[in-house]
Amino acid sequence: LSKIEAGKLELQVEPVAVEAFCQASMRMIKEAAFLKHLQVSMSNTSNIEVIHADGRRLKQMLVNLLSNAVKFTPAGGQIGLEVSKEGDHAIRFSVWDSGIGIPADQFEKLFNPFVQLDSSLSRQYAGTGLGLALVRNLAELHGGSVGMESEPGKGSRFYFIIPTQSLNIPIVESAMPSAGLKPKQTRTKHKGEK
Repeated sequence: LSKIEAGKLELQVEPVAVEAFCQASMRMIKEAAFLKHLQVSMSNTSNIEVIHADGRRLKQMLVNLLSNAVKFTPAGGQIGLEVSKEGDHAIRFSVWDSGIGIPADQFEKLFNPFVQLDSSLSRQYAGTGLGLALVRNLAELHGGSVGMESEPGKGSRFYFIIPTQSLNIPIVESAMPSAGLKPKQTRTKHKGEK
């Protein structure tokens, strides 16, 4: 987060296979969800096979949202991931849960660093309060945005929207391809290019 705020984090943009990336992210929270007897579902209606993004950071964002859904949903509840198109050139990753919900007056500050809802929740649910701030910053680095919908006692829905192709970010080679990613492309940014 400090690197992002200092402008020192560079995205390693590559072609990311959407379905494989989502499945890999869901596997990261599978055990925690199983231990709480949560029903987990995934829906992908985007019809988008590949996006250009930083696969590692994208997974970090999605796993953060999925982990929060698991954390704040009582045993026996439900969580899910929905992927959909957002206009012609963007994709929405939305994580919902049947958890504790959040009052509307708390929405605005939730994406700020070190924020948790109140002291009682801080004691009940461990965490630094950095997860959502990181998701917001990484989404904005991709040229995207974040949002949420929630109601106390009726669960929450957190989402991020990013362009399917970040034209202003160079695609670079990396030493090891991530799981679920297609072969990398190289594109350099020329001086004066916006």
